[in-house]
Amino acid sequence: MARTISNTTDINKYSRSFFGYASISIIITEVDGAIVDINPFGLKEFGYSKKDLIGKKFESLIPERFHHAHHQYRDAYIKNPKREVSKQGIELFCVKSDGQEFPIEISLGNYGEECIEKVIVFIKDISVRRKAESEVEKLNAELEISIAKRTKVLNEIMQKLEKSNIDLENVLIFQKTLLDTAGAMIIATDNNGVINLFNPKAAILLGYSEDEILGKKTPVLFHSKKDIAGKRKKLFDDYGSSIKGNFEVLVENARRGIQAEEEYDFVRKNGESFPVSINITALHNIEGSITGFMAVAMDITETRMAERNLLKTEHLFLQLIENYPDGIISIIDHNLHFVYTGGELHKKLNANIGSLLGKEIFPFFPEPLRKVIFPMFKRVFKEKIFISEFEFPFPVINGTYIMDAFPLMEEDGIVHYMGVIIKNISELKLIEKGLRKDLQVERDLNELKSRFVTMASHEFRTPLSTVLSSSYLIEKYNTTEDQPKREKHLLRIVKSVNMLTDILNDFLSLGKIEEGKIRTNFSAFNLSEIIVSTIDDIKNNLKNDQQIKYTHEGDTDVFLDLSLMKHILMNLVSNASKFSSNSTIISVKTVQKNNSIVLSVKDEGIGISPEDQKHLMERFFRAANAQNIQGTGLGLHIVARYAEMMEGKLEFKSELGKGSEFIVTIKSGLN
Repeated sequence: MARTISNTTDINKYSRSFFGYASISIIITEVDGAIVDINPFGLKEFGYSKKDLIGKKFESLIPERFHHAHHQYRDAYIKNPKREVSKQGIELFCVKSDGQEFPIEISLGNYGEECIEKVIVFIKDISVRRKAESEVEKLNAELEISIAKRTKVLNEIMQKLEKSNIDLENVLIFQKTLLDTAGAMIIATDNNGVINLFNPKAAILLGYSEDEILGKKTPVLFHSKKDIAGKRKKLFDDYGSSIKGNFEVLVENARRGIQAEEEYDFVRKNGESFPVSINITALHNIEGSITGFMAVAMDITETRMAERNLLKTEHLFLQLIENYPDGIISIIDHNLHFVYTGGELHKKLNANIGSLLGKEIFPFFPEPLRKVIFPMFKRVFKEKIFISEFEFPFPVINGTYIMDAFPLMEEDGIVHYMGVIIKNISELKLIEKGLRKDLQVERDLNELKSRFVTMASHEFRTPLSTVLSSSYLIEKYNTTEDQPKREKHLLRIVKSVNMLTDILNDFLSLGKIEEGKIRTNFSAFNLSEIIVSTIDDIKNNLKNDQQIKYTHEGDTDVFLDLSLMKHILMNLVSNASKFSSNSTIISVKTVQKNNSIVLSVKDEGIGISPEDQKHLMERFFRAANAQNIQGTGLGLHIVARYAEMMEGKLEFKSELGKGSEFIVTIKSGLN
């Protein structure tokens, strides 16, 4: 129970002070809601003059959509005056003169002797707290703004209050209601620091009863020695003089007429501490002399907790951005400047992340790339579109990157910022390329199988028919006189079988090449001897009276794959014989010079047209003038692949009707 205040001068002084300088809107209404009076803070907060509001219903200060509900709350309060609207878990709003809505907390008081005559409405603007709570829910992006300034100079308003006995009674009731229901701790002292006012909120939060405090203690009781020592040092730095008394340290700025909101840690009776925001005001008498001090303090524990959570969240968020692997995460403003950015790609570009903030985005990207992505970012702001997995058309430090860009919309739907995530997909591209290559190999093999079936059905038909017919005829020639005919058909069978063998060898060789089963096996050997030996093996397969002339220049010792060299020579000589007429010469020449081996096979055959020459190395290609000549169209393709396996190349010269020359050039491992 508060101490009884019997001195009417004190009553008037405190009442005027609380009503006039309270940092909370206070409205006095009739039972039916008609506004009787409103304090200066309320006028400023709502943007009205007093004459605009006196006589109007309280509903004019709340949004129209809440009028019906407000009637119910008011009626309920009249029936049960102890009920407090702010504790009902209902969101309440008021509206200013300019139509702007803001969330509030309301406490209700009343006075009257036998029944309620007037209702006192305490309105606290909680926009700051609601915004902070909302932003904490959204990853605690913003801090709660500081509470509005509370008390002002008491003298100016005290002189404006009218003096009357009736007003004194009303003010007394009003003052008690204000002290009992205020959401802040209110502590007043005399000029020496002795506490003469200690409201219920202060008693609850600090753990002291009024009897323990009033007339006995000073506010120094609630401050730690560390806080007072820190404040004393600051005052010395500000004013150059040392303040001796601890209470004098707390009220020095108020004595100087400085209204300053400060933060301290209040200490409870049980030794626990909690943070507060406090404003200390000097109290003056009519002559202007200081008669005491009043402190209004707010518990800011929740605000501090919100700040810590926000700092923790921001710290984690910055770590996420700074350590984003091999890419970039950024927040960008309307001017396409960095707000936040980080990631390994910045480090690879030798960019100082700190120097990038507030500057134009991605300064180290290639200019052609910037010209592509900047218009896209502007569309994100303007059209609120989402860009997903856009692959950069230009590399960044030889890497391939994709980008996601998306608007960061506020609650009102306005986009002030956008998020950008850039990821390195170079490895994925390599994997994709490998898969495509494997897929192409598989397609080539499938095509090879298909072409083999088609080619086999065509190319195998003739030699098999020859074998079949000759075998049938040999059976008919059973006399001695038929021996020459039997030998003739036996030769035809041998030739057809060799042809089938060549066709199958070509297909088998190509299949092994495509599957990567052929490996080079280099060794040292005498090239000239191998060429002569191979020519001896194949000369019996030449057409009638065809001759092979071989020459060599330079050193004969080489370091090559012997098997591949023999296959190359046999293939080229076989082609030269096949596409040349009887009694022609096939020239074979090898040269070793400047660490290179050159093998040349030249014929006097039908030649190749310019139109067909550009396709000559392709698989299964047959020149237009070779359609009636047995073959698979694989020989030259295989020769070219064998040459590549030994880091060589196949070239040719040809003229239609005048023959062709095929030249294989390979580097020798010797010398």
